[in-house]
Amino acid sequence: MLAQEVRDIFAAKCVECHDETVARPKGEFGYVLDLERIAANRKWVIPGQPQKSELYLMVFHEEMPGDEASAPPLTAEEKEIVRRWIALGAPSDHAEVATAALSPAPQPKPRELPFKRRLIRAIGQFHPVSSHFPIALLIAAFPAEIMWKRTRKPSWKAAVRFCVMLGAASAVFTAGLGWCDAVFSNYTGASAPVLWWHRWLGTATAVWAVLLAALSEFAHKEKYPRTLRYTFRALLLVTILLVSISGYLGGSLIYGLHHFRW
Repeated sequence: MLAQEVRDIFAAKCVECHDETVARPKGEFGYVLDLERIAANRKWVIPGQPQKSELYLMVFHEEMPGDEASAPPLTAEEKEIVRRWIALGAPSDHAEVATAALSPAPQPKPRELPFKRRLIRAIGQFHPVSSHFPIALLIAAFPAEIMWKRTRKPSWKAAVRFCVMLGAASAVFTAGLGWCDAVFSNYTGASAPVLWWHRWLGTATAVWAVLLAALSEFAHKEKYPRTLRYTFRALLLVTILLVSISGYLGGSLIYGLHHFRW
């Protein structure tokens, strides 16, 4: 029965966020398995008109399940079942409907985002490019620090301070772009926790880099104790580790977790 097929799809893909057992269901919509109640809610379903039904548009554009859900988006076959269910009047188990084949409906047009969201998406697209700056600059600061330790030339000290200061600024900028980009990212399954770790580790790395830059300004002044420079070098190595792991996770979202192989 068509209604049961739809209920099975919702049970597999939607109950995590929209079941009656969820304390705070997304969108105040916590009755996803009650088809009769869904069909009566004109905010979500307009029986006979899937192209105007928000429920179908959201699953078609893969806005639901959301990024935070562990379930993957609906397959093309599942989307067609939902579309057909709405086109036939969104019947419940208690309704008798004709199940004659329907001609495929035209595909919904892409959603036109508001200007503010289009601007955020456009800005966020520069996140992958900008991420190279903090990675390169913060890593380059360490060999420059070693050269200053060996030669005591002021030019190497200036290079360290420059790399750390600009690296910290670019890390903050990159983290901001990452948050803009994440709004429009739709990672599911194994990629969802990778996105979570990349997002928060990248943010933490940016904050850490700012603190490192502040420490650098004190550590490279002659009147401060030598132990402060040793502390700076140790924390610089930690920063390199953080930015490398964050960069690896970012690459994993595109190429998979095992994109580094011998």
